[in-house]
Amino acid sequence: MDWKNMLFGSNILGKAWSGFLWLIAVALICLVGFRVLFVNFVDNYELGYKFDARTGQITILPHTGYVVTPPFIVSVHHIDLRPMQVCISTIQRVLNCKLVQFNPDKEGEGVQLFLKWHGRQDYDGPDTTSRQSSSGASSYTYFQSALLNYAYDGNEGSYPFLTVLRELKSESVGK
Repeated sequence: MDWKNMLFGSNILGKAWSGFLWLIAVALICLVGFRVLFVNFVDNYELGYKFDARTGQITILPHTGYVVTPPFIVSVHHIDLRPMQVCISTIQRVLNCKLVQFNPDKEGEGVQLFLKWHGRQDYDGPDTTSRQSSSGASSYTYFQSALLNYAYDGNEGSYPFLTVLRELKSESVGK
């Protein structure tokens, strides 16, 4: 006997089995399409925010995890909240480092200011798949470079979205 006749035979049971398999296939395609188009994910160490294209409004998400939004109308983005080390270095010598963190203030004013200055996108922290090279800022992500500039511009404390957790200075050689 042929396998096609066994599965999709001309009898009623074969036709029912064939219809059931088609139903499962269509349901699976619909579920995958729903996940791809409508569902976004914000990790537990990220601050999620959404942008509504109809109103132009940016809203900070109250939770992490899965977020269901209409596709093409609402975009979900994230900002990495993990502390990260940013350093000023020259050739192979680190001159100064700071441990900084993005500060999602309760009112959201710092987030709104940062997004106004830098635009709406995903702001990823350090790359966890590769080690940061000792050559310094060349291996930084855009977000790390932005925080590096704000941490060392001389106006510490004037940016509500930046918290300097610790400052590490190299020992002077001439002592």
